[in-house]
Amino acid sequence: MPTSRLPGSLRVLLGASFVSSVGGGLTLPFLVIYLHQVRHIPLGISGLLIGGVAVLALPVSPLAGALVDRVGAREVVLVTMVVQGLGIAALATVHSVETAVPALFVYGLGQAAGWPTWNALLGVMTGDDNVSRLAFARNFQLLNLGLGIGAIVGGLVVHVREPGTFVAIYLVNGAFALVVVPVLALLPKSAFRSTRHAGPSPSTQDGASATSARHQAKRGYRAVLGDGLFRRYLVTMTILMLAGYGALNTGFVGFATSVAKAGPGTIAAAYAANTMFIVLAQPLALRIVSRTRRTTALKIVAAAFGACWVVLACAGLAPGSSASRALVIASLVVFAAGEVFLSPVSGPLVNDLAPPALRGRYFAASAMCVTVASVVSPALSGAAIGAGLGIFLLGFFVACCAAAAFGARWLHRALRPSQDNAPQSRSPVADEAAGAKADKT
Repeated sequence: MPTSRLPGSLRVLLGASFVSSVGGGLTLPFLVIYLHQVRHIPLGISGLLIGGVAVLALPVSPLAGALVDRVGAREVVLVTMVVQGLGIAALATVHSVETAVPALFVYGLGQAAGWPTWNALLGVMTGDDNVSRLAFARNFQLLNLGLGIGAIVGGLVVHVREPGTFVAIYLVNGAFALVVVPVLALLPKSAFRSTRHAGPSPSTQDGASATSARHQAKRGYRAVLGDGLFRRYLVTMTILMLAGYGALNTGFVGFATSVAKAGPGTIAAAYAANTMFIVLAQPLALRIVSRTRRTTALKIVAAAFGACWVVLACAGLAPGSSASRALVIASLVVFAAGEVFLSPVSGPLVNDLAPPALRGRYFAASAMCVTVASVVSPALSGAAIGAGLGIFLLGFFVACCAAAAFGARWLHRALRPSQDNAPQSRSPVADEAAGAKADKT
């Protein structure tokens, strides 16, 4: 019978991660504001600097994924969290473009390795698909709860005319990021199954030998990119992320502040509303996802993300008004409606597609979807909004969402029923158990 609870060690780790995410929420909505309005770095250059952080992930993320497969997820995450904490604290020293570059470099190193290694760690610590789906959804739920709490506090504390308030939140965020380190170091080794010695993957169950699995590990990223099914996933997710997470920090914040004339308080309220929706709706979304094709869930995500940008475009029609501020907040709520369907689908699907010996590399390749989007979207957003073409930027994001929906259909044609969570692959008993488990979350 599928378990309805996460392992105790994973619950402890997610609790520490929640504390860390509270610190992240203090600063997440304000990086563009900090660089542009507080440190007076032009918006276009600020967008390029933020995009430059993502550029670091191009070499760092694949390296981190390979290290996970070689030395283990826990060891790599430990180092990653230390670098993240130092990098975040370093942002407090920014006063100009010259000081921003080294600070963002260290910050970018930690961020680049953080996402793929953390997801690989969750994959290592979970067993069957039910536990995996619950773990990724609960991680996302707690992450957003922490970010929302931090964003509310940050919105109350910071003021663009008082740079010291921004310095304080970056130092606090850096300290909070280190909370995970001692917790992760003290957890028993039995909580972490080695990716190098895990059981057979779906491909090996279909007839491939252990020797073949070892050969895949030696081939490394050639084996990852040689997986045609996984390539379809990568293409679809990259297009979706161009209008998703890659577009938030600069595209959303830049349009909301420069075009819709929303202040830091409104931005903080939008992130808080986004988080509140995620926290409340995630259990229901988890229940729906357990009974829905994964590719159908991805189409829902694309539709919600596209609708978010339409709502934000409407906010630009009456800049500075109460209606505009309400629409800015509403746009991130609509975005959250897509997020709650994405979290229990993307991570478990990658974990399901990845051979155990290559799990770190598969998650690193998956993270590159966000990385590429985080390079392209901030640079494009800063240039477009700076040139007064914000509405055309949002139209581009909507087009990306439509293309991602077609990509999900393309992916559907290649997935096996079990990989797509198709009805014929689920027994009534499994459906009932999954529904009951979602209710308990």
